[in-house]
Formats: sequence, C-alpha cells, structure tokens
Amino acid sequence: MTINSIFLMMLTGLQLGAIYALIALGLTLIFGTLGVVNFAHGALYLIAAYFAVFLAGSVGFGWAILLVPIILFLIGLALERGLIQFFYSRPHTDQILVTFGVAIVVEEALKWMFGANNIPFALPSWGAGQVLFYGAGAVVPDAIPGIRIPMPFLEGFSFFPAWRLLLIIVTAVTILAIFALLQFTRFGLVVRAGMRDAEIVRFLGVNISARFSIVFGIGALIAGIAGVFGGPITQVSPTVGMALLVPSFLVVVIGGMGSMIGALIAALMLGMALSFTTGFAAAIGDPTMKTVLTALQQIVVYLVAVVVLLIRPRGLFGTKGVFE
Repeated sequence: MTINSIFLMMLTGLQLGAIYALIALGLTLIFGTLGVVNFAHGALYLIAAYFAVFLAGSVGFGWAILLVPIILFLIGLALERGLIQFFYSRPHTDQILVTFGVAIVVEEALKWMFGANNIPFALPSWGAGQVLFYGAGAVVPDAIPGIRIPMPFLEGFSFFPAWRLLLIIVTAVTILAIFALLQFTRFGLVVRAGMRDAEIVRFLGVNISARFSIVFGIGALIAGIAGVFGGPITQVSPTVGMALLVPSFLVVVIGGMGSMIGALIAALMLGMALSFTTGFAAAIGDPTMKTVLTALQQIVVYLVAVVVLLIRPRGLFGTKGVFE
C-alpha cells in the first residue's frame, strides 16, 4: 500500500462522506429545528436528480445547478405547509410513517413515469476531466491535460476525477454557508431561539412558523444541491433515494439526533470506512482476506453505527432527551 493509494482512498472517503453529509445535513437541520423525522428526504434527493437530468439535457448543466435547488426549496415549502406542519406535535413514529409513505409514493410515481432502470446523467464537458496531483520532483508530461495540484508527499503523480473533487468543494461551501446562516444572521438567531422555546418567540411577535417553513425549504434546497452534484456519481434511478437515505439517517443517528457537527463528523467517518475497506479489499493478495473485506464493504456502515452507539448511546454529540 503506497502513499499515493492512501491519499486517493482519503479523497474517495471525502467524496463518499460529502454525499452523505449533504443529505444528512438537511435531515438533521429539519430535525434539530422542527423536531420532525423526515424519511421523505431521500425522495427529495431523487426528485432533484431527475430534475437535474431533465434541465441539464434541455437548457444546460449551468442552469440545472441554478434552478434545481430553487425548485427543491419551493417543493420543500409546499410539503411543509401542505403536510408536515400537521405532524409537529405528533409522535415521531407518526412522522416516520407519513414521510416514509411520501417517499414510497414518489419512488413509485417516478417508476411509472420513467421506468425502473437507470437514466444516463452525463457530466458537463467542464467537469468531466481529471485532476492531477504530483509530488516533489515529479516530471509531468505537458501532454497530460487537466488541473494540476502539487502534493509534495506524493510519489510521482496520481489522478482523481474532477467532478468528485468538485463535489467535495461544493459540500464544504454549503456546510459553511448553512453554519454562517444559523450563527451570524438575524434569521438564524430567531430560528435558534425558536428551537429552544417557540411559544416565547411567538409571544414576542415573531412569526416563527414562517421561519420554520423556510428552514424546511432550506433542508430541501440542500437535497437539491446533493441531487445535482451527486446524481452523476450515484446514478439516477427510482431506488437511489432510499438507498442513500438509510446510511444518511445512520449518519444522523451516529452524530447525535439534531447535531449538525455530529452529522458531519459521522459522514466523514462512514465515507472513510467505506473507502478504506474497498481500497484494502482491492489491494490485498490473500484470497481469504479479500473475500472477508469484500463482504465487509456491505456492512461496514452498520458496524460503525454499532460500535459508536455501544460507546455513546445518544451518538457522538447527542443530548439527553432527544428522540428518547
């Protein structure tokens, strides 16, 4: 196992964690502010991916990047006003059942409209290349195209898909923007106050319900960003939303229900666990160990969850009384 292989596995882990982080960020933002367990969040990712395919093919990928998050924000507002608001005071089991039902309806509707097979989602020409990382003293031929980034500790040079690196960057920017919105703006101050005691905020003359609707819309907007940038990687089919929802919900549970910092750390942990398990399985020569590691790839997410929850039953940053 070379330093180059480890570096590429770390980048792959960041990319896998980025998809989980975007979906889990929306999940935990909605739960942390509204107290709603939204199992329809995977369906929002799915809708975003399908809209992105359609818009990228008709008006261009740039417009898809701009329009899909806005469309998902509006869908989120409609979903919150039309359905979710009636379940704020209901038990979490009721919230899970109704949002899971919405997810199934969306999945089946998309199967009916587009079929059950994958829909091709081609990358734009400006995002389809490779990023070249090169070490100290490496001689990179001029004929090799793409962005070049020096990494002194590497031996020679290594390639990484440009779109996957872009996903990591977009995720980091989105996370910073959400934290800045909640921590350094008046809107964030009101929302955080409403999280502590919504009734007191209402008595002060603030329409906290409207703020909460916007928060739900922002959670859906984040799913829209994930659908645009993650769709070409995860592919687009009616089952991909549910396939991503389960590990993303585990990310929220591992991090601690309602903790955004916990969700981000948990997403990074799971991404690295998946990447290194896959990498070692591909590199190892012993057939028996290779079989074991290949099987471990399918359950590593759940193993991480078991280990963390045995040590910290409320998750990494969970607080007493949340979801108990």
